[in-house]
Amino acid sequence: MRFNSIVLFILTISTFFSCEEKMTKEEVLKIGITSCRSSGSFIKTLGFDPTRSELSTTEPAFTGVVLIEHPRNMADSASKKTYQDRSWALHGFMGSITSDSDGNTYTAPLPKTNKHGSPWSEMNKIYKIDSETGEMAVLTELAKEDSSSGVYPLAVLGIYYDCNGKKIYASSVAGSTKEKEKGVIYVVDPENGDVVDKLKGHDAIAVFVGGVTGEKRLYFGSARSSDIYSIELTKSGKFKGDVRKECSLENLGSRGDDKANRIRFDENGNMMVFGVKFNYNPVTPNEKAETLYQFAYNGDKKKWITIQGR
Repeated sequence: MRFNSIVLFILTISTFFSCEEKMTKEEVLKIGITSCRSSGSFIKTLGFDPTRSELSTTEPAFTGVVLIEHPRNMADSASKKTYQDRSWALHGFMGSITSDSDGNTYTAPLPKTNKHGSPWSEMNKIYKIDSETGEMAVLTELAKEDSSSGVYPLAVLGIYYDCNGKKIYASSVAGSTKEKEKGVIYVVDPENGDVVDKLKGHDAIAVFVGGVTGEKRLYFGSARSSDIYSIELTKSGKFKGDVRKECSLENLGSRGDDKANRIRFDENGNMMVFGVKFNYNPVTPNEKAETLYQFAYNGDKKKWITIQGR
């Protein structure tokens, strides 16, 4: 009887998790296309128009994060407004930035040069800007790696909030060297900062979650090559199965060796890849230096076809 009870308990638990992971076809296809993101309520409190405002980490003359209200007429640069909370500049320069359905924003340190930015030991962290208060504080500290000679002076390069699974994906190259690829893609619970899953052994820049192929997958751009890979995800956002190569920027564009700095889907489900030149240099890529590449998914051949950027 005791044995039968244990078996029944295991089957019940397995059934529970199996049901929790199921998604409808319609739900999957919308992932990465339908956005849930909203602006922080503190933006309106400051007197900024949320429809014309955004948080940025690339504004010239600012260290950290800055709030920008764009003018109604883009040619009227004189009416552009900026604001910076004291907490947004305390931790040096920031890189990739993302927001969730409640208006909270997440970012991570990224040095602009070898001489400016957070100490190496402080870079492998994710910060959260609270939607209500506008204050920035550490959400979680990722695993610290050896910072000995030869280790690249970088940590988190990409960060993305998935509306479907309500998880943060952060790609870190902390601990990687020219000879060793020790990067990790972390899955973080934004509610408490807990790391709920890891994909080890991949140096990645861009991270993005989409479902246009019929599967919920994490797409990531390699920091070591021009290739773009993916891995299947469960509904709750954990890794499932093996990594596979999806497409590449190799020999595309004017440079021919761009790395995927950002990945997104447009309203038609096409993959938009914003490529930049990257060689593990501690310099934030200039957004104007990005080259747009587009790929369309061929369902019959089950492969991505280049449609822009040849």
